[in-house]
Amino acid sequence: MCNLRRLLVLLMVTAVQVTVSCGGSPHIQIGCSPCASGKHFIYTANAAGNPSTVSALSSDPSTGVLTPISGSPYNTGMGSRVLVKDPVRAHIYVANAQSGDISSFSINTTTGALTPLLAPTTVEAGVDAIAIDPLGQFMYMVSGNSANLWIFSIASSGALTPLSGTPIVISSSGVVSSSVLIDPSGKYFVTTSSSSAVTGSVFGFSRDTTTGRLVVLPGFSIPVAGQVNHGVFDPSGKFLLLTGNNVSGTAGGLSVFSLDASTGSLTLANGSPFPVRDDPAGVAVDATGKYVYVPNTADATISAFTLDFSTGALTTVSGSPFPSGGNGTINGPLGIVAATTGEFIYVCNASNDVSAFSINGATGALTPLAGSPFPDGGNAPSAIIFVP
Repeated sequence: MCNLRRLLVLLMVTAVQVTVSCGGSPHIQIGCSPCASGKHFIYTANAAGNPSTVSALSSDPSTGVLTPISGSPYNTGMGSRVLVKDPVRAHIYVANAQSGDISSFSINTTTGALTPLLAPTTVEAGVDAIAIDPLGQFMYMVSGNSANLWIFSIASSGALTPLSGTPIVISSSGVVSSSVLIDPSGKYFVTTSSSSAVTGSVFGFSRDTTTGRLVVLPGFSIPVAGQVNHGVFDPSGKFLLLTGNNVSGTAGGLSVFSLDASTGSLTLANGSPFPVRDDPAGVAVDATGKYVYVPNTADATISAFTLDFSTGALTTVSGSPFPSGGNGTINGPLGIVAATTGEFIYVCNASNDVSAFSINGATGALTPLAGSPFPDGGNAPSAIIFVP
């Protein structure tokens, strides 16, 4: 799964180890109102280094320009590959794939600085996808090393307690999990997997919003083109968008499913999968639900589309794909997020920086912000979130 991104991370880990040996220094959301400081915040999970880290940057709400936050980056576990914000509390969680645990932090809502919240919660090695329900009551996670699905209840303190009977096995065929998603209503849960380099599946559940328990939906397993790796619901919850590798040769694809709000059933949109470039590293939908963006690691670009809200069809934005804007020769994008305020797109790059773009509201075209890309301060930023 995502072989090129894994190679880029390995190369950067090696570079960090060489530097150390030479005596050098290695170096779905609720609400959109600004934090107390009048700024928004960007956080990235940085996969390389021992320990790995999470970086924090402030985002000017008017210009989108990023500034490192004092004290950043902050130590996590090993192999920090994904992170998520609690939609209710000022807490974030970072999944550490190598050390097999979850790090937690509280956010200073004025400065964006992070403070360790609790001791890491043990899960299993390979955790690379994590989601929290809209009410901040339950956390769901899967591992790229197994077919296990973990469910935790979240206390007001931020403490995680596994539900009895978890982890549950998604499929007896031993498929490898790769993402978890909850629709904006909180009623439905999906996870994806890849059983080979060219085939994937999406599994659907209804979700008890009181207990957090999952019930398999009819048509539980649906095939998805390519080695499915990332996904997102549009802001309305009407569409599920999933990226996959090796859809057409080495090129990736983007599959769009409509979600039936009454039954949870998924229907593939005509024209899916829509072509993107090699090794798609994520997918983001802007706050209006009109534009869709996919970062492509292999050629350091961002594919851009207009989403038809009636049919789910995608139309390529003029000028797409856009350069993703990293520095150096190893600069492919590894993650993407859309500002919930609507004006900006942020991409974390293998070159240890974050590219920032303004969105043309009329066309969906991307324009790099002045000063972009901005230093991340970590090594191998592999996931990125926006906190309003």
